[in-house]
Amino acid sequence: MLNQNWIKNAFYQLVSVRSDSNSVYETIIEDALLNILGQHPYYQENPDYYGAHPLVDDQHSRAVVWSLVKGLGKRTFVMINHHDAVDTVEYGHLAELAFRPDDLKTALLKKSKNKNILNDANNEKWIFGRGTADMKGGLASQLGVVDMFTKNKDFEGNILFLSVPDEETISNGMLAAVELLKSLREEYDFEYDLMINSEPYFNQVKDKAIMFEGSVGKIMPVVYVKGVKSHIGDPFAGVNPSLILSEIQKRTELNPSLCDVQGLDASPPPVWINLKDRKKAYDASIPEAAVGYFNWLTFSRTPSDVLKSMKMLAKHALTDVLLRNQQAYDTFCMMNHEESDNLEYSPVVLTFKELFDQALEEGGEKFSKNYKAYLDDVNSDFKKSRVALPEAALKLIEFVAEYVDLEGPAVVLGLSGPYYPHISNDIIENGNKYDLLDRVNRISETRFALKYQSNSYFMGISDLSYGGFVGDEKDIQVICDNSPGWDEIYHVPFDALKELSMPVVNIGPWGKDLHKTTERVFGPDVFERIPLILYDLINDILDNA
Repeated sequence: MLNQNWIKNAFYQLVSVRSDSNSVYETIIEDALLNILGQHPYYQENPDYYGAHPLVDDQHSRAVVWSLVKGLGKRTFVMINHHDAVDTVEYGHLAELAFRPDDLKTALLKKSKNKNILNDANNEKWIFGRGTADMKGGLASQLGVVDMFTKNKDFEGNILFLSVPDEETISNGMLAAVELLKSLREEYDFEYDLMINSEPYFNQVKDKAIMFEGSVGKIMPVVYVKGVKSHIGDPFAGVNPSLILSEIQKRTELNPSLCDVQGLDASPPPVWINLKDRKKAYDASIPEAAVGYFNWLTFSRTPSDVLKSMKMLAKHALTDVLLRNQQAYDTFCMMNHEESDNLEYSPVVLTFKELFDQALEEGGEKFSKNYKAYLDDVNSDFKKSRVALPEAALKLIEFVAEYVDLEGPAVVLGLSGPYYPHISNDIIENGNKYDLLDRVNRISETRFALKYQSNSYFMGISDLSYGGFVGDEKDIQVICDNSPGWDEIYHVPFDALKELSMPVVNIGPWGKDLHKTTERVFGPDVFERIPLILYDLINDILDNA
């Protein structure tokens, strides 16, 4: 019943198509995927059961590619994957080989000196190339499941396949898929049983596989610091915002106390991905402002928890910098045989909502009008890829700070998308009702003599986050109030997520070196093991739950 040749042909065809995330290349692979589905006998007989669901107002005209295998009854299993991939810049002169696995493998055998890479390159089971693991391998495996169910006449259930763009950037594709899930449920009266993703797992042990019953959350605090400008010849007349920002980074970067712990797992600590001052030209003065943002991964912390922690950390950082400045000034005055004075400042730490409310109180309708006009300009730049999402948030914070003539030293804290809610069957209502690990191991050990380990969270950040929402209205309000441009520039359909809430699982192929030139996937997983496990798992749940 398993057609490995069909899966292989689909896989190599998809790998051969460039699909850089957030680019027009994604529409090319969407056409390729629609062509694969359209040539399948089932969809030639049922053309209404597959198609493309366009993203609204998308500059690249991308779409969610979907297909349905219609069985009997309401019970429906949702399989999600993404067809975009990161670009090939790091391949250098090998970039043209990134989509040709055999040629790339030959080139790497000549170039690489890494023993592990050479061993895999000499092993025909490993397939190298951009997107092979992340995640065209999982995509092809899910196509194999679709193919098998099309041959299973009158089965008691339905299979819904969703392949989304933009996963590697801000997951606009999956956010659009949430609305599609809602509309298909209404059209066909579906009841969603389980959401299955097939991102690769990473493991150096040959005879152990890993599945995930959830996905780590991600929230992105953005920080705007207003300093006190002065000439570098008179440094104690000012306060350097870059020093304050670096002190905040020092207190957060790789700080294990900011990790969440659940069972045997701990979430990775925060990592900053951007810090810079706001000087627009060179002059011999202290910068007036500095900005930055970082990723904070969560298992349990809410947006409210994150913002409260950030406010406390920022206050302590600001206090310590001012104390250090005073101590340095005292010492400097002593060296110059002068009396020192107290450096008088009124430091403040605000959330974006607090700053915005201050501007609204001072400026009223005039402020609202000016802010909306600026927001429209920033939104236009964002849609044209002139600014990234966190930079758009910082621009809006900066606009409001300048409107109220915010006096430094001050720190303004906000949030930026993309926001990924943490999700796990341990916190979803009835999330563990299917005993997924036991079922998967019965199947895997019988068929392949291979045992799975179940982790509560996939750490790579995934679209599985949008299989439901387990937060409350307070969490949503904190995000809306403190995310500049919310609903205009970026939006998460929380109401739809709450309606779609269902158990989740990630079962994908063994992969290595994602986003690197040596990215590769284990072929037997793609063409046999994953399709059969997923097929058996769905049938087992339908028959015994």
